[in-house]
Amino acid sequence: MKRFIIAISVMMLSVSAFAQKGVEDGSKYGHGEDSIRCIQNLSLYQTYAKQGDYATALEFWTIAYTECPAASINLYIEGAKIRTWQLKRETNPAKKMEYFNALMQVYDQRIQYFGDYVRAPRPFVYGRKAVDYFTLHPDGENSDKKPAYEWLTICINECSVRQFNAAYAPYFILASKAMLEDPAHKTQFINDYLKVMDILDQKLALAKTDAEKDKIAAYEQDINDVFVSSGVADCTTLQELFAADLEANKENLEWLKKVVDLFKRVKCTDTEVYFAASQYAHNLQPTAESAEGCAYMCIKKEEYAKAAEYLDQAIAMTEDNNKKAEYEYLSATALFAGKEYKEARKHALNAASYKEGYADPYILIAKMYANSVDQFEDPVIRRLVYCAAVDKLLKAKSVDPAVDAECSDLISKYMEQYPRSEDVFMNPNVDEGKPYLLGGWINERTIVRVKK
Repeated sequence: MKRFIIAISVMMLSVSAFAQKGVEDGSKYGHGEDSIRCIQNLSLYQTYAKQGDYATALEFWTIAYTECPAASINLYIEGAKIRTWQLKRETNPAKKMEYFNALMQVYDQRIQYFGDYVRAPRPFVYGRKAVDYFTLHPDGENSDKKPAYEWLTICINECSVRQFNAAYAPYFILASKAMLEDPAHKTQFINDYLKVMDILDQKLALAKTDAEKDKIAAYEQDINDVFVSSGVADCTTLQELFAADLEANKENLEWLKKVVDLFKRVKCTDTEVYFAASQYAHNLQPTAESAEGCAYMCIKKEEYAKAAEYLDQAIAMTEDNNKKAEYEYLSATALFAGKEYKEARKHALNAASYKEGYADPYILIAKMYANSVDQFEDPVIRRLVYCAAVDKLLKAKSVDPAVDAECSDLISKYMEQYPRSEDVFMNPNVDEGKPYLLGGWINERTIVRVKK
């Protein structure tokens, strides 16, 4: 019996001597009694955290977080929630700052132990840390935002396109603040804008559901709003900002592409810098975007047929049907301005074929018809052209109800130009309510209608 007691005592001393925390030996759970303690506290905090009972979970989580920090990445996912819960319910300023710093330390420790975690590596964690810093700092607007901007820069530059949508809007807001504090940051601010919008464009192309697309579109709108309100986005400022460097960069394709993209995004496509950058880029490496820029330049010079040629190149160089529709419609408007109505109609119909629910091309065709009445000598036939124009407006309304008001206004104006009933009666070639084939470039049937 005495020998048995001695043996048990020796065994217990051995276990106690072997006990070691994970934080001490770098292991996942530690060893001996400490590993048992770690596993028990992991289980207990998870049970309560899943129920949202952070008050009870806190004690067990703190032990596991402190003693076996490499045990599980969930320590940090749930830990951020627990520290945020503490922070939001606290009213004492000193304690709030204590809990805020503890939350930031959760992210630092996560990077230390799980910075290589494949699904959410170090750059992703910096993004999460920055967003919480941005939104939860106890000093609010008076806090130093530079750390968050630096962490978000890491996230934006190193995260995959699919990771962490929530980083983009705060990142750009902080970029705007940095620019306002230091005017020398203006160029970097523009680069930040282009970088974020390019990533969001990529994300939009990868989006599979309407809900996902709507969310990304909302991020883009938020960022555009910040950029527009920054004071940098007006065309005069951008023209002045980039004009000085244009000639020095006329062989720098990446710089030229950036300028073309920027000026198009903010709708500064009527500026000399945009025209020149597009032409230089097109000379170096033709793309749909550079061809579009050259087309705008031709439109400015009233070289409408040449603009259409550039847009034909743009159409051929893109696989995106929405882009094709955009280029076809722009070509139609250019040719309309040049009174090349037949060609303009062809491009307008092409635009409608590329994009479902696209009503603008039909409205444009209606305006072409209304502008063509002088091509007909017979006064009754001239007024029947307005019937054909109304046909196109009715088509536009059926394609997209959102244009109803615009179309209805034009329809009312065009109906005032219908022939009178007595004029139709006296014309042997037309009958009220019957089809009539308009000649000339229109070459289309319409129903003879009269002014009421």
